[in-house]
Amino acid sequence: MSKVIVWLVFVLSATSAVAQSGDRITVMTYNVENFFDDIDDPRYPNDRETLNDTAYVSGKAASIARVINRFDNGKGPDVLVLTEIESQVALSALKDALSSPSDYKTEVFFDADPNRPGPKPDFRGIDVAILARLPLAPGTAPKPHVIDLTGESACIEDDGSPGSTRDAIEASFELPGGETLSVFGVHFPSGGNPIVCREIAAKTVRDLANDLPSDHTVLLAGDFNFNCRDDEQVALNRIFAGWALPVQLDNGCVGNGSHWFSRENTWSYLDVIAERPQASPWRTEMRTFRLVINDFEQLFFQDSIKRLRPKKFRLNTSNPANSGTSDHFPVAVDLVK
Repeated sequence: MSKVIVWLVFVLSATSAVAQSGDRITVMTYNVENFFDDIDDPRYPNDRETLNDTAYVSGKAASIARVINRFDNGKGPDVLVLTEIESQVALSALKDALSSPSDYKTEVFFDADPNRPGPKPDFRGIDVAILARLPLAPGTAPKPHVIDLTGESACIEDDGSPGSTRDAIEASFELPGGETLSVFGVHFPSGGNPIVCREIAAKTVRDLANDLPSDHTVLLAGDFNFNCRDDEQVALNRIFAGWALPVQLDNGCVGNGSHWFSRENTWSYLDVIAERPQASPWRTEMRTFRLVINDFEQLFFQDSIKRLRPKKFRLNTSNPANSGTSDHFPVAVDLVK
């Protein structure tokens, strides 16, 4: 008889000892797996995704929103970084599916133009977005940052053209008490690219973050795409030396993670929230870094490998609620004063 491995999944909620209003902020990052809208974008003739219909978009928005809505005992995160969002239409569909969309008073999204001079944005047309309950910090405006991979010959597209990746986005928010939280939403080059491409992207955003005032609380959040292999973890820790990183990232390719690699049969925490060292009363409590798993449609049991895995969204027309969510689990952390 084969041995069946049972993985018990608990609903994870905030664990911080700080519970007073205004003393705790929750931050989540979620790769929502190719969230395309139902409108053809002629700027992307090589789009690899088929055109979705209205039912697909609304079904996916509802599935992703269920996970977000249930977080933190039904409150949802205060700051939400989303990766793989195609457009403002897709972002609006997701926001409208949230329990209290009007609570997310700040919305950050930049539609990168594929026809701009190089470095080009992602060839699929997927971008990064941020939703936040916090207002923008006075005197600040969100901005995108182009990540230039064109100087590295190893970072090339399938057709041999210079490599591209998603733009990073930066937004500064006003924390309770008037302090500033600066967040960089990122989606670094995938594992199909050489590690040097991820290193270039990570160093670019790290340097931008280090240039901000020392009294800002500064977070990088999103899909870093550094996997569990030793060389990847060494590079990640070298680039972010002195920063606060979750200890779970270096899991030795065993245990849990936010993404499952079928080819290697390993888990990795591709999705990361990292904090720059700073002179601020606000700090991330990295002991609260956790997977957010609170919906049965987030996962399925693959009998051939006896594993529970993230369940990709594939519209079940007869029962849209049973369509899965994404190929990533979201992760979250508490920021406390």
